[in-house]
Amino acid sequence: MGSATNRNPVRRLGDASTLTGLLEFRPRTAVVLVLLTLMVAVVGWRIARDTGARRVDVLAREAIALFDAAPSTPVDAAPPDAAEAEVAFQDLAGVPIGFPRDDVDFVPVEVRRETFANRPAASLRFRYAGEGYLLVVSARDRLLGTASVAAFPEGSFVSGERNGRSFVLWERDGASCIVVSNVDVTRAFDLVRRLFT
Repeated sequence: MGSATNRNPVRRLGDASTLTGLLEFRPRTAVVLVLLTLMVAVVGWRIARDTGARRVDVLAREAIALFDAAPSTPVDAAPPDAAEAEVAFQDLAGVPIGFPRDDVDFVPVEVRRETFANRPAASLRFRYAGEGYLLVVSARDRLLGTASVAAFPEGSFVSGERNGRSFVLWERDGASCIVVSNVDVTRAFDLVRRLFT
């Protein structure tokens, strides 16, 4: 009729202070700890998967692929005027983006419709101070799925380099925008801040 548990506090303290309890295998406790560890790992993986870092990486990779693609207009064709390119770009993008009309270093090369992140977007190939750039703009609800969700807060920029190409990604006026170039990322970021924000 005696109980199997040790109810004597003097004996319990002596047993608790030894290392023999570490070597004792408790299958139920081990199973519970393994399941809890797996649950924490799965939740952490899902949180990391759903963050914007992966989305930004995919968008940067696609924009770089568009930048590396050859332009569709012939090389000998006259580049469009900045005002003409702005009107064509706004018609395709559905987002008001102003181009610098009085800057002689800004030379639009080509405006065209693109598929970016499996969504319709507008792209502008341009040269600035002799360097080639690509601007891709998509309305936020088209790119991210809903109008109320932003990949990152308004006014924030995400910049980086992939495969020797620099990119700057930002959101404003209901649009997601990315500029890709061969120049250093600091020069690309400076260009974005001066011309497009």
